[in-house]
Amino acid sequence: MRALPVSLRTLSPSLRSAIAALLATSTGLCLAVPAWSQTTEPAPPDVAAPAAEPAKAPETKPEPEKAPDVSNPTSGGDLYGLTNDDVPPGGRIEWARRRDIRVVQKRSMLKEARHSFSLLAGVVPNDDFYTYVVGGLGYAYYLSEDLAITLHGAYTFDQQTSLQSSLTAPRPEGPGLEVRLPQKLQGLAVAGIDWNLMHGKIGYFSTRLTEFDIALSFGVGAVRTGITNQGDIDPKTLAQIYHYQFDPAGALGAGVLFYLSNSWALRLDYHQYFYPALRGAPGGGGVSYPIAGTIAVTYFTDAPQ
Repeated sequence: MRALPVSLRTLSPSLRSAIAALLATSTGLCLAVPAWSQTTEPAPPDVAAPAAEPAKAPETKPEPEKAPDVSNPTSGGDLYGLTNDDVPPGGRIEWARRRDIRVVQKRSMLKEARHSFSLLAGVVPNDDFYTYVVGGLGYAYYLSEDLAITLHGAYTFDQQTSLQSSLTAPRPEGPGLEVRLPQKLQGLAVAGIDWNLMHGKIGYFSTRLTEFDIALSFGVGAVRTGITNQGDIDPKTLAQIYHYQFDPAGALGAGVLFYLSNSWALRLDYHQYFYPALRGAPGGGGVSYPIAGTIAVTYFTDAPQ
């Protein structure tokens, strides 16, 4: 069965009123449903919004210590751009500054055209029967800082060694042995040249700097020796009688000169002497070669103006 479309306008007025009343009744019924017949869910409780987290402060890294300016040594500091406030006392950099060597320093002690006078003392130890104690004077004139003309003379005081004393000492079976030495040294004088090989400086106790020179010495001169023969004996004292004479001599040596001030110095020397042995005596010949070690206090005159 096919439904035909019906328009309300084609109906009679009475029918249209009835349909409208019917629709109004059905609408009212729908609107009049009691509240208890409706199922309603309670509204969820209000949930407070989560509190916002406080913003974190940005992390700040400590700035590295600024290195001293080494590119400009004249900016109020030293060669390394440091000042006294940069490093605590005793710090490593402070010690490095103290030990810093920038240039080889010049001599503070100048000797050219100056005179020096020395008072010396020493010993000649290489004789089996005598130890010679040496006392004397020295003089030098410096042609330059490295070359000097020198002159020194000394007198020797002979002392018996323990070997000679043990031989001549009395024995239970009788008197001791008689020791007769054919030659002994009495004095010497040598003129020569000092050639300075090295100049240096020594620091000690971190407070003082001492200059020094190391030199080689060459010289010629004379020695005074006493010569005796077996029959040269004093009948009263039975002592040997020596005949003294001068013999030519040569000398080689080395020395160190420590400068205590501009006028005073301390000198240590080693000398090797050569002279004829028993010249003019029967059975003489050969060379004697005593060595001497001396220490001297030296005074320098003022440099010429």
